[in-house]
Amino acid sequence: MNHTAAFDYVFYDSILSSKNHHLHYPGFFAKSTGTDFETRLSLSEKASLSSPYPLYYKERSSIIFHPQQKRINYRRASIIGLVNAGATFFGFKQAIACWGKSNSGFHFKDDWKGDNLTQTDELSHFMWGYKMTQFFLRAYDWVGLSSKTSQALSISQSALLLTLVEYPIDAYNPKQGFGVSDLIFDYMGIGLACVKENKSWLEDFDVKISWKRNIFLANQPMFAQTYEEFGNFVYWLTYRTKLFLPQKIFCFGVGYSVTHDGQEPKRQFFGGIGLSLPDFASLFGRKFEERVKFLGIFYPNLCLEF
Repeated sequence: MNHTAAFDYVFYDSILSSKNHHLHYPGFFAKSTGTDFETRLSLSEKASLSSPYPLYYKERSSIIFHPQQKRINYRRASIIGLVNAGATFFGFKQAIACWGKSNSGFHFKDDWKGDNLTQTDELSHFMWGYKMTQFFLRAYDWVGLSSKTSQALSISQSALLLTLVEYPIDAYNPKQGFGVSDLIFDYMGIGLACVKENKSWLEDFDVKISWKRNIFLANQPMFAQTYEEFGNFVYWLTYRTKLFLPQKIFCFGVGYSVTHDGQEPKRQFFGGIGLSLPDFASLFGRKFEERVKFLGIFYPNLCLEF
């Protein structure tokens, strides 16, 4: 043919439309993240109504849009690598200083009932798994890794470090032993951190700690060793709420701890209301809130024992 038909572009199965021969839909790809994500749109050519030719559809083709991928910041990656190495070295050094060297034969321990701690030790393992995984998730996201990669590394690293605490450190320690329930609670904490990362309805729930006596003023070691030190911590399940305010800065909580009368443990249950520290910090600016995210583990509160 010697004549050329005029064509408009029509996007099927989408809400995009042609405007002055350019795609016009601001923000459509604003939230597209991840290295393996792509948006595919079907494109057909439709003859103009003014065209004298009976041709209505031409060959169907595809347009594939690739959103901007996250880039790894190697300076930040170096910082995280150094922090990882230093914290791991310091942590294991402190563990040996607190619990002694692992120089006996392999053996198990009755850590559910036999340690006289009424499961506060298991809860401490749960907190380590939960908060350690959250820290790694934020760290690797800060480095610039994709969401899937960050989660895979966070789960793997947390599981490896906490497993090493049980085997070989505790398993060959004459005063400790391999703790099956401790390891289970480690993995449960890791699992909760990952589920919370992917389920928005869990956003306002959290697990936090507080203490009966200030651990900094009391010069308490990094890892609890005595009944008094274990009993100083209260483990909280909290729910964040606005409480008649425009922002969610308060948390209602249910807490659990233990106290020892002589050698006999006594369970303690608490109800409290307190602050979510990162959300409180957001009142002074978003950047300040991001810098104090690590304070989310602490739960300053007013409480009553049931």
